[in-house]
Amino acid sequence: MPPYTWLALSRYAINVLISDAWPRSGQVTLKPFTDTLSEEEWRRFYECFRDPEIAEWNGSRPLKMPVWLFKRVVMGEVSRGDRLGFGILDEKGEWLGTVELYELSRTEATLGILIGAKDRWGQGYGSDAVKAVLAYAFTKMGLRKVKLRTYKHNLRAQRAFEKAGFRFVAASMAPRFNFGFNPKPEFVPMEITKEQWEGV
Repeated sequence: MPPYTWLALSRYAINVLISDAWPRSGQVTLKPFTDTLSEEEWRRFYECFRDPEIAEWNGSRPLKMPVWLFKRVVMGEVSRGDRLGFGILDEKGEWLGTVELYELSRTEATLGILIGAKDRWGQGYGSDAVKAVLAYAFTKMGLRKVKLRTYKHNLRAQRAFEKAGFRFVAASMAPRFNFGFNPKPEFVPMEITKEQWEGV
């Protein structure tokens, strides 16, 4: 069993168990979906997809399904084996959003990220999460390339991905992420190779 660190969150009067083996970078730690999520984490995860503003930025409609079905859909996707998801935790272990590697093969994956805590937007948490998951993908999983698809109107995300080393590429297929929750086809594909990541 990997070593763990306990963080006390007085705001929620709960304790959060942080594994020292989980990916981390800067301000964030990534908690695998395969580790049991607390009810508070599930609630925050679920509410991200119900928020109209977040849904608009994510190219989808606010989620209508009940939370029990949301859990079943998410874990069903994870159990297929072609997707690896993480909750994004801040310095105190508070849930901020999600980052995932999906469409997994032996050499490639597609990245998806969502910061649901809107009061944390623009503070570098998303960038740190991308750094953490790229390091994990290239050094622990042995991947050679990570791709992503962001919506055309989300220029802020495109600039952030460029800073992380991603490059624009020609569109070749429709997006398939967000656990299948109503994606739209207007997207911009980007990618980064291991060699490019090592040079960032």
